[in-house]
Amino acid sequence: MNKVLRRYPELRPKSKRPRDITNLEINRVNLVYQIIIDKMSFLDKLPPPEAMHPFYLELASLTVPYKKYWASAKGLMRLRQKMKEMWEDYRAMVRSAVSLEEAARFRREAVGRALSMVRRSSGAFKTIRDFKYAVAQLPSIDFDQPRLVVAGMPSSGKSSFVKRVSTAEVEVASYPFTTKQVHVGHVDLKRYKLQVVDTPGILDRPWEELNEIERKAAVAIRYLPNALLFLYDVSDEGYGIEEQNAVLENVLRIVPKEKVVIALNKMDIANEKKVKMAEERAKELGLPVFKVSMKTGEGLDELMEFLVKKALEDFAKEKGV
Repeated sequence: MNKVLRRYPELRPKSKRPRDITNLEINRVNLVYQIIIDKMSFLDKLPPPEAMHPFYLELASLTVPYKKYWASAKGLMRLRQKMKEMWEDYRAMVRSAVSLEEAARFRREAVGRALSMVRRSSGAFKTIRDFKYAVAQLPSIDFDQPRLVVAGMPSSGKSSFVKRVSTAEVEVASYPFTTKQVHVGHVDLKRYKLQVVDTPGILDRPWEELNEIERKAAVAIRYLPNALLFLYDVSDEGYGIEEQNAVLENVLRIVPKEKVVIALNKMDIANEKKVKMAEERAKELGLPVFKVSMKTGEGLDELMEFLVKKALEDFAKEKGV
């Protein structure tokens, strides 16, 4: 609309002859409709929901529901088609006007309707812009490369693990909820690059009670892992083992058990009772368990060797290779 308002006054008739004035009115109509329709060409590049990977679709929908996005897009596509039809009609009306006054009236009507329709559609434009920004801020996941997702409760050591084993530069602090986004680091395996995905800490609550940060973690856990590392905090500083067990149960509802590996973190300051309880639960579930310390590096090499093997095996099944 700014472009229309800037260029519209620049149009002038070649002369004061009726034919040139009529052509000016047609050119004014052409200018307005051409700009609006050209500016709406972005609609042709918008991906329909079915063309997007469910991971991106669901993650973006935490900001703008994808059904609202696509309803807005289809509404604007209908608007553009209506604009094209109006453009043809009004050009014909101005050209066939019986007087200059009638030509000017048709032109004013054509321009007024077009600009009014754009103004009324501002909400749809905003929805698409917001969805676009939401997608642009998502982590870049290559689904042609293996993926290791790291999960656990807040302060269990997820970010420390990702920072130690991969290229990711993630914030690490001693307080919970440091990670607010899904971050991705990489490990070069020569033939492949293992993507190591750091997720926000999740708590023991059903989906409808999770906040947006926790839902981002849940979406990553649902769609990404070829292998999933679940970290327990077995120090006196962390959550109780019962609470961590409950979160693990939630993870196992959406991730096949054969993809999950348990690591007991903070062994350098471990509470032996918590270690024993966590080990017992892992064994009951038939899950492999490792003892590690992100602070000292204890057990990390063995853990990574196991995780890489598991991720590559699942990735090979996924790709049929």
